[in-house]
Amino acid sequence: MSMNKIKIDGVLIVEGKEDVGYLSSFIDALFFTTNGYDLSKEKIEFLNLASKVNNLIIFTDPDKAGEEIRKKISELVYGVSHATSEDNRRKGYKKHGVAELTKEEVIKTLSPFITNEFERQDYDLSSLISLSDNPKGNKEKLIKKYRLIDGNNKSLENQLNILKIKVEEVKELLSGN
Repeated sequence: MSMNKIKIDGVLIVEGKEDVGYLSSFIDALFFTTNGYDLSKEKIEFLNLASKVNNLIIFTDPDKAGEEIRKKISELVYGVSHATSEDNRRKGYKKHGVAELTKEEVIKTLSPFITNEFERQDYDLSSLISLSDNPKGNKEKLIKKYRLIDGNNKSLENQLNILKIKVEEVKELLSGN
């Protein structure tokens, strides 16, 4: 099935990996997962940094937990946008989540954020981090410099994209120049 993905201008804040898996099958966007209620101080700080350079779009489940997460982020992060859906679930789904919405409902809900412009940097962090004799130190340097949330290379690349950090800047930092 060949289908052009819909591009979203901003970062979709969703609750979990299931949401990312479903949405990324037809949407090209940057995603930030809260992992449910797990909104640590570190995540809130990162979202505040991200809000200065990117449009943050809260797209949580249309249920009590989703609303509580939405409320907490709205109170603690400046300038977020909201995408709220009607509860238009795919056939046979009892759960009320973003991952259960029809593609049509998702597209309708996210329509204000659809764009033709979408750029994602390809950092190839595993190669960059291993440029030195101290890959662990390089990773720590990267996390400290950009105030990233520690994670695997894919997670760090996603965070760098959310913050709109250019590949050249990362290469310069990690090569020690």
